[in-house]
Amino acid sequence: EHRSTALATQAQMLYVILYFAPDILHNQQAVMREIVDKHFPDNWVLAYYLGFTVDLSVAWDSYRAAKMALANTITLPNVQSLTSKFWARVITVRKEVRAFLVEGVLVEEYILDNIPKLLACLREANVTLRWLMLHTNASNNRKLRDLVSTGSESGKVSAAATAAGQTFLQDDVLALLLDLGQLEYVLKNVFQALLDSKQAKWQEYQKQGSERMTELGEYFSGEKALTRVKKNEHLQNWFLEMGRQIGALDYGDSTTAGRKMQQLIQALVEVEQFHQIESSLQVKQFLIDTRQFLYQMIRIVNVKEEVLITLGLVADISYAWDIIDNYVDLMQKGIKNDPGLVLKLRSTFLKLASILDLPLVRINQAQSNDLMSVSEYYSTELVQYVRKVLEIVPKSMFII
Repeated sequence: EHRSTALATQAQMLYVILYFAPDILHNQQAVMREIVDKHFPDNWVLAYYLGFTVDLSVAWDSYRAAKMALANTITLPNVQSLTSKFWARVITVRKEVRAFLVEGVLVEEYILDNIPKLLACLREANVTLRWLMLHTNASNNRKLRDLVSTGSESGKVSAAATAAGQTFLQDDVLALLLDLGQLEYVLKNVFQALLDSKQAKWQEYQKQGSERMTELGEYFSGEKALTRVKKNEHLQNWFLEMGRQIGALDYGDSTTAGRKMQQLIQALVEVEQFHQIESSLQVKQFLIDTRQFLYQMIRIVNVKEEVLITLGLVADISYAWDIIDNYVDLMQKGIKNDPGLVLKLRSTFLKLASILDLPLVRINQAQSNDLMSVSEYYSTELVQYVRKVLEIVPKSMFII
């Protein structure tokens, strides 16, 4: 479903390269149809570099093959269908994002258990945000822009859309951007903290689990003071062996360790059926604790830097380098109505900082001396934008 967004970088390069092969744009309809079906089945506005956007319905209008290939994408029924889908999605994904942001939800255990669910929500929200920001702000085709912005060609919200409860408000898009920025900020911080302390936590849980098993082995030796338990050499050796196996788990080999931990957890569940264990609450509590330590070790071993990399790719907003200026007035209006919005804007500005990565990637790879000057230029531009948004704060303080 998100194929065209995932292939957006390829689409940017293709758009530029095709101008070096005008014959394809003019005459090779089969090739152009394949390109459109793969990259532009649900979009016609493309951001091909910082601040540079293009409306293909206009740019390709003078190229016969390209125009015919794009015709299916920009038919009235298809545009209306896409418009309804993405505006409806704004409401649903914002509810999902806000549900995650409720205090007490994004605790460490929840995040570790729901990485795929969280990434899926972020992906859906960012795709929706990208489509609406590009097609309502960067389209040069007034007819299509009005259709996407209001649901009708006249530029006014249609009665049918109103009756269906559809809203076409840039305030909703901005609200989604702010909530999304906050969620990404929280997740990045938690993941970074987990990565920094990953090995130390893993070793601590491993030590605790191993010690619990060793203590149980000594308990069933029948020799510990105040235990009053009948010696059971079989259970004694079994628990001591479990302690050794937990202690021998290799942090460096996460795949093997993960499988082994699953087997150890299952064995600890099965051993509870023994009468001597079933009748002792203290022993059962030790087993529960050890299983929890192993579960935590499994969660931690699955925390990988790839998750942070994926999060960065999904959260990319470099396509909105110029578009974001259109939301300054709405941001300032929001701050006047609710000063607490400034806290959300902080995470949104950090999301916008991802824009700085794009122009620096190739410069950094080439080890160019221009890295510092280019970085300083874009950083200054971003700082100026932040100042422009926040200048409403001192103004509001002194207005009587």
